[in-house]
Amino acid sequence: MKLDLTLPATETATGAVAQPVAPLSAKGADLIARTLVEIGVDTVFCYPGGANLEMLDALSRVAITLVRTEHEQGSVFGAQGYARATGKLGVCLATSGPGATNLVTGIADAASDSVPVLAITGNVATHWLGKNAFQEVDIVAITKPVTKLARQVREPRDIPAAVREAAACALAGRPGPVLLDFPKDIQQARPDQPTDKRFTAPVPAGMSDETAQRIAALLAKSERPVIYAGGGVVASGTGARLVALAEALDCPVALTMMGLGAMPDDHRLLLGPLGMHGAYVANVAVNEADLVLALGVRFDDRVIGDPSSFARHAKIVHVDVDAAEIGKNKPVTLGVHADLRDAFAGLLTHAKRRDVPDWHAYLRERRETHPLRAPQPVAVGEAGGLTGVDVITALAALLPPEAVVTTGVGQHQMWAMQHLRLRQPRTFLSSAGFGTMGFGLPAAIGAKVALPDAPVVDIDGDGSLNMSVNELSTCRRYGLGVKVLVINNQWLGMVRQWQDMIYARNRVASSLVDPNVPEGADDGRPYPDFVTIAAGYGVAGARVTRPEELPAALARMLEDPSEPYLLDVLVAREDDVYPMIPAGKTYRDVVFGPGQAAGPIAAGAF
Repeated sequence: MKLDLTLPATETATGAVAQPVAPLSAKGADLIARTLVEIGVDTVFCYPGGANLEMLDALSRVAITLVRTEHEQGSVFGAQGYARATGKLGVCLATSGPGATNLVTGIADAASDSVPVLAITGNVATHWLGKNAFQEVDIVAITKPVTKLARQVREPRDIPAAVREAAACALAGRPGPVLLDFPKDIQQARPDQPTDKRFTAPVPAGMSDETAQRIAALLAKSERPVIYAGGGVVASGTGARLVALAEALDCPVALTMMGLGAMPDDHRLLLGPLGMHGAYVANVAVNEADLVLALGVRFDDRVIGDPSSFARHAKIVHVDVDAAEIGKNKPVTLGVHADLRDAFAGLLTHAKRRDVPDWHAYLRERRETHPLRAPQPVAVGEAGGLTGVDVITALAALLPPEAVVTTGVGQHQMWAMQHLRLRQPRTFLSSAGFGTMGFGLPAAIGAKVALPDAPVVDIDGDGSLNMSVNELSTCRRYGLGVKVLVINNQWLGMVRQWQDMIYARNRVASSLVDPNVPEGADDGRPYPDFVTIAAGYGVAGARVTRPEELPAALARMLEDPSEPYLLDVLVAREDDVYPMIPAGKTYRDVVFGPGQAAGPIAAGAF
């Protein structure tokens, strides 16, 4: 299937071969457009405004598809979805002032999850900078803390080199966002001698053979080894090598949410996701191991909880492309600054199988004793008995391995992390580090533009979808067959769960029910009515309220891959996400359900 994202009739360049620098008569905006084509950019997510019209005009005349979203935040999340699904550079374009600042949340999100995004903004003419001109803002200063590079280009001749440098920076080492700001007169200027440097991205020193042998020796002595792998494996494209290493060592593997898909979900050595809402067995393995081989991870707070108690009896080997992450949150025995592509080569050369049958048996028993929760019965009358886990489990059974799933942020995100069956990298796109509500739908749009033949489903919550539901218009405009599955419990569900657990059920500002309907009453009309909203944007949809309706409704949603579709599923209003390790606690404090816990577990229980 080929998406019909119609390009201008005047397109000329293909982007496959670098073109000569634009002729001397070219405007700065033309240099921007042509350089983007030369570096292989084929799609720009955008929203127009006075300070970027020169660039939009130029982009319309080259071989670049312009996807106009309904909000600048939709543009940056669209660029993220494109980048996360492909590993290529995602590009977004906004105007000055509020257009530029509307990108900031998505830029910070990309920084947190190491996503290569080039954000381009227009600005007022240089002679108005610093004078509080209409829609002027110092977007470079605002975004410097959340970008790898943020620069305002003041010389038209520097444009080609600036674009190449920014793109190389975004993709080099640990990927991340960059920003280029172009004042309007710089876009309009015609430089006499534009420069066009090529940039070679620096790479970290490779893992030495001596270091690889040292790690192999530590593994050979371990009685309780575990591999803790994350988004760095996905970003480096080394999922197959992760599987090969785990098999060569016969070593169990726990994945972060960013690492999901790096190892097939049904692999015998995969323990599942770890962290606050991760699989109990994965948290046990990492915390009771005597050796943790950490590959491309951040040791973030939602994984390690209390740093002093995390893996307290283990030797920790941390391999990462970003030297700043090594030892930042957790002291390690051996830190290795290396690209995982190089590191895996050395590890596989020296890997030796270590038979630890008691360790495997112990972890199997932990998994069987406390599996990730199966669908639980709920009270009669609670949306016909459906739970979020029911819905996601049913969807997982229907999706092919190549399907791409995005999520919003909240309970539905955690249920998706726990219960989807992911078999390929880059098929689970979620705002992990920044936790940005509204991410799911625009990210799905970006993924669908990048991969038009792949099924793309946004699993969203009613609260999260409310923040970006206007992007259904983008789906309709471009004929993007994005499927939106709403897990609708009429709450900001994760907020409500925390309020119940920590604030004595003081549910301040977390209910999403119609304020004109008395508490406990049911007038039969969900609020808001997403099916009607979708229809207003020209997108088909349906609602499910009972379990027996679900299979046919999911099949209908997935039926036509080219049709945008919204399925609103009403689930139990007060179903919670379990297991859960309370913030700042350890795996020994895990809660499995209302009034339940693991019971006292001594450190080193193995």
